[in-house]
Amino acid sequence: MKTLLLSITLLFTASQLQAQSTNPPVYDNEGFFINASLLGKIWSIDSPDFDSESGFGVGLKIGYNFNTNFGLFTALDVANLESDMGNSYILTHFDLGVQGTFRTTEDRFRPFLRASVLGFSVQDDLIERSGAGFGLGGGSLIFLSEKLALDINYTHAFINISEFKIGSVAIDIDENATSGRFLIGLAYYF
Repeated sequence: MKTLLLSITLLFTASQLQAQSTNPPVYDNEGFFINASLLGKIWSIDSPDFDSESGFGVGLKIGYNFNTNFGLFTALDVANLESDMGNSYILTHFDLGVQGTFRTTEDRFRPFLRASVLGFSVQDDLIERSGAGFGLGGGSLIFLSEKLALDINYTHAFINISEFKIGSVAIDIDENATSGRFLIGLAYYF
């Protein structure tokens, strides 16, 4: 009986020491990061004569998180869209922004909000429209490992198109537009 009690005591003590030495994973997103995404885009000029047009593309984002909850980023995404008339064209966004991430580094699921200033360009073989605006968005990071996360997000942009260019002739214009971008990608934190 004494050996049975001694064995149980030793097993219990060993399991307690094992439990104390096991640390939960830390999903650390502090420091530099890079993100590659697939995306869907939709955009529309604020005019009753223009229908929304959509397409698919790719995006790349790099940035730096000062701590686990706040960081800066720059992003470039490009999509191929097709107009109602059958012409294809390229829609590009370039963002500089801030991102606030919620919850702690022990949480695998981390929602975030972001805001950015952006440059915008729509270009086909003959015509280019360009302008600037700001974007607001949100999403979530779902960590697959301690440094790799699935990034799912949406950004809505409010844009002022200020230039219309045909060939080398540029015309100043003042049109408002909106765009939406839904991205699914992988982010790696160094």
